[in-house]
Amino acid sequence: LAQAPERPSVDLAATLGQGDAFDRVLIRAGVSRRDASAASALIAQTVDPGAIPAGTRIALTLGRRADRTVARPLDSLAVRARFDLDVSLHRTAAGLAMTRTAIAVDRTPLRIQGLAGSSLYRSMRAAGVSAKAVETYIKAIATRLSIGRDVSATDRFDLIVARERAATGETRIGALLFAGIDQGRRTLQLVRFAPTTTTDPQADPDAVEGDDAGRGGWFDANGQTERRAVSGMPVIGRITSGFGLRVHPLLGFTRMHKGLDIGAPRGAPIHAMTDGVVSFAGRTGGYGNFVKLVHGGGLASGYGHMSRIAVASGTRVRQGQVIGYVGSTGMSTGPHLHWEVWRNGGAINPRSVSLASAAQLSGPALRAFKARVARLLAVRTGT
Repeated sequence: LAQAPERPSVDLAATLGQGDAFDRVLIRAGVSRRDASAASALIAQTVDPGAIPAGTRIALTLGRRADRTVARPLDSLAVRARFDLDVSLHRTAAGLAMTRTAIAVDRTPLRIQGLAGSSLYRSMRAAGVSAKAVETYIKAIATRLSIGRDVSATDRFDLIVARERAATGETRIGALLFAGIDQGRRTLQLVRFAPTTTTDPQADPDAVEGDDAGRGGWFDANGQTERRAVSGMPVIGRITSGFGLRVHPLLGFTRMHKGLDIGAPRGAPIHAMTDGVVSFAGRTGGYGNFVKLVHGGGLASGYGHMSRIAVASGTRVRQGQVIGYVGSTGMSTGPHLHWEVWRNGGAINPRSVSLASAAQLSGPALRAFKARVARLLAVRTGT
């Protein structure tokens, strides 16, 4: 019996999976290895094929072939190579050729405002703020005030997130750029700013993606940043022994207890209370597994009896970074953290000092920051 004639062309669609190589996706869809390699090489002249997001759809047309023993030639390909760029390939007498079509993108950030109400988190979610943006907002605001104690139902939240709207109708929401709260008697405005992440004058600090997206610290309107520990302690738990004279639970006599003991489950994460440098990480005497951080300004802190240490001596740590895990190593009666703080080499009550790091912008960085603040505050709500 004679074979039915083939269709002159076949339209297909392929989808990039997580970790997929661009040419491999084409080959799985039926494109010959030669054409898949040529198409991938052409695409690479404009964008890195590996940077095209997973889930991107690739439209393919396979053309007429001489016989059924060979693969159909790739006649055309269309892909959204970037949020702002469509790329298409088509076959000519000389082979595959590429056409780039720019997509206009409006990068005006999105501003959302509303009342804090009985629950700041629920009120912000109800206003359309993503869970991730709410969490980032709360962490930023909590560097300057206590969310539970200082925020009332009549306070107004104010936030701005990066947003991109393509002329083709798609919208992308990015990092939180501005976190504000109006408490009537006081207005707090914090702006994310990365003064040293890029030297490219064309870089867009409000982009959804890119070198500056979601980076930098939170600075107030005067260009000063400050980070304070939110929980007040480096591990979640309860104080089982305070700072001062006590009868030692193992030695049985009275002596100075130079820190706080915080009871917590074995393996609970221990966080750096503020930025610092690890000056010691290892086992030492009755402290067992111990980490010492130097914070500058004469302040240092120590964390003892760890089950496991998560940092190395000489490395820098950021506030909130996990530096180890609760244990009972050394001279210990059970799993807990022994936390010490020193000022100019002398032990002080950890609860008497605010471990914070601050920096003040100046010069060109401050001028760039002020311009950024003005640009963000000019964004209208909901537009």
